[in-house]
Amino acid sequence: MNSEVSNKKFFDTVRVCIKNETPFVVYRMPKSKVLCFKTGDTSFGTLKDKTSNSFFFMPFNKSFGYTISEDLSFQTLYSADDLKRNSPVVSSENILSQTEKTKYLEAVKLLVEKVKSTELKKIVFSKKISINFSSSKHIELYKNILGLYANAFCYLFYHPSEGFWTGASPELLFKKEKKELITMALAGTKFNSQEGWTKKEIEEQQIVKNEIYNNLVPLCSELSAGETITSQAGNLQHLETLFKGKSNASILEIIDALFPTSAIAGFPKKIALPLISEYEKHDRSFYSGFLGSIENNLAYSFVNLRCLNLKSNQAHIYVGSGLTKDSVPLSEWNEILKKSETMLSALY
Repeated sequence: MNSEVSNKKFFDTVRVCIKNETPFVVYRMPKSKVLCFKTGDTSFGTLKDKTSNSFFFMPFNKSFGYTISEDLSFQTLYSADDLKRNSPVVSSENILSQTEKTKYLEAVKLLVEKVKSTELKKIVFSKKISINFSSSKHIELYKNILGLYANAFCYLFYHPSEGFWTGASPELLFKKEKKELITMALAGTKFNSQEGWTKKEIEEQQIVKNEIYNNLVPLCSELSAGETITSQAGNLQHLETLFKGKSNASILEIIDALFPTSAIAGFPKKIALPLISEYEKHDRSFYSGFLGSIENNLAYSFVNLRCLNLKSNQAHIYVGSGLTKDSVPLSEWNEILKKSETMLSALY
């Protein structure tokens, strides 16, 4: 069990790590007030089955990522009442140029045509938004995220080669405790709680739900899906289905079966992934990758969504939307603007 320290000692240690360029991670589980800190020997490579008592931070392409062993770890109770709650919402429409908007709309139109004319059912198209922001405000930024998004997995990861990655992910990739397995299908987005779900959003989430179930069935002795509900993630709502099962599969087998899901890539992946590489003009890096912890018989991971990379006094915000045959380019543009506000609200 991690030792508990004061808030001051907790963040003083974070500052010392940054000054000494020592990799670390700070995170808080959804609906928790416990902040966890981990630092230790950090390796760069692929995730291995024998990894234990470590935190991992892996990119979208599942190649080389970071694993931090738990040489030093502790926690602190940090009340949301102490944190910034009502940040002004800054629209990324004021940051992005008309040229960027035009290029995005053109690309979405072409990709929707691909969905209509091929076996592709869905593709997730992302955008990188870069703005000036002081890299020295990393702790202030993270505290804002903690105060704004109580229901999310909120983390701050630092490595001198990567700068800071921080985010508030609403999406559990998996949780496995001994044989008990939990995962979720999270897809579909709306901004107005009074509006119903459109056919496009329902079908988009159904694709994710079907894929997860079909991929996990061979690994599970039991597997069931709960009711699909509307879940709140900051200023957005999504369709969520929780899966519960029993499995003897290894963590790597579970990850290979689930990642990347069609919620962040598309379906089928063999068509979607090459198109993502062709149409996206940026490297996703750790955006839409996965991060989490392995501790004895417990392992869990979240998808790295609603995140940004803070490096060299630039904040790089990553957002994406799922395209289907029913997608309207301007609606998808508005969706990424709304999703970008998750991080913009914490910056300003």
